Amino acid sequence: MKSYETSRLVTGQDMNHHDTLFAARMAEWFTEATFLGASNLYGKYGETDHLVAVETHSMKFLRPSFNGDMIRFVSTGVKAGKTSLTVYTKALRNNTEIKLAEGFSTFVCIDGNKKKIPHNIVLDEPITEEEREILEKFNKLQAK
Repeated sequence: MKSYETSRLVTGQDMNHHDTLFAARMAEWFTEATFLGASNLYGKYGETDHLVAVETHSMKFLRPSFNGDMIRFVSTGVKAGKTSLTVYTKALRNNTEIKLAEGFSTFVCIDGNKKKIPHNIVLDEPITEEEREILEKFNKLQAK
């Protein structure tokens, strides 16, 4: 599975009253990172046809983040329908594998008239154990 990475620096203006990263800031960055990952898979942005978010299935906070942390967002395509694309994103602390948050978002491809169109994205089958676990998590969300 192909992944896309982006990063953000946590600064004092991003803190809440507990001196940890404000949840809404993480949600904003998470949403942006997930969109960037989906756009990277689609290969287009700013063109007549493009992706729009239709659902954030989940975004789960796992650990706090602190002033000075560099958050690395890794987005991976999980499921491609005819017009839809679901992306998994995880937020990692600094240059570690410490997971701060994770979740799924689904996008659809639309044309210039805001009508759904096929995107022709084909995702590779999961190879690693982590990829299989991600797909299993998404399938469990869909089953609810």
